[in-house]
Amino acid sequence: MQQLLNKVAIITGSGRGIGRGIAKHFASEGAKVVIATLDEQEGLEVEQEILQAGGSALCIPTDVESDSSIQSMVDKTIEKFSKIDVLVNNAGITLFKPLFEATLEDWNRVINIDLRGSFLCSKYVAKHMKNSGGGSIINISSNHAIATLPDTEMYAAAKGGINSMTKSMALSLGKYNIRVNAICPGFTDTPHYRTWLDQHENPSLIENEVLKLHAHGKICTPEDIANLALFLATDQSSKMTGESIVLDGGLSYRLYQSI
Repeated sequence: MQQLLNKVAIITGSGRGIGRGIAKHFASEGAKVVIATLDEQEGLEVEQEILQAGGSALCIPTDVESDSSIQSMVDKTIEKFSKIDVLVNNAGITLFKPLFEATLEDWNRVINIDLRGSFLCSKYVAKHMKNSGGGSIINISSNHAIATLPDTEMYAAAKGGINSMTKSMALSLGKYNIRVNAICPGFTDTPHYRTWLDQHENPSLIENEVLKLHAHGKICTPEDIANLALFLATDQSSKMTGESIVLDGGLSYRLYQSI
């Protein structure tokens, strides 16, 4: 039984990585998926993968830094599907930079994409969810909102803001039967992660050290994140709202590396 049959789900930043995994998983569960992503070519590739697998998908190029682009994406979704049941705010960037080198432009870019983009997408989607009787908003945050590292102030601030915003939005929208929750992933096996590894002189050594930090010696996959997102998107989690769920294999709970 498909758990999202005839549901309409928008997933931002779904051209690659975690967003791509969520889009494909939701489509396999019967959702009509809107691939709202900045890179149109990547979005069209995901759209074709879903269509070829017998699912329903529509790529709508979207820049979450732009208020008008977000509004246009939401309007096109309503025009095509008449409703929105699920929103996954996944679009985001990672920028780690020493405090004294970070610029105002850096700050604005991280905050505008990671935090403001999630706020605006939720604002415009929630209006339609309210009119249609409810829905589920899922914010993809990070374990950096829980425990972080040096030189990550901008990213940690954005993700911490997402977690706090999730709580307030859950209270604001609860009376409209709209639930709002966040997922806080850690290391996830995505192209971004692989690129990060390849920047090191010995990628295999670095990856082994990363795996040692996890309770089961493994990092998450996009499918792991998608499974939790599916749960939050369905009525199985009907009493869950305002939560920020860490999904990082125990990484953020480690006090220090075993010695």
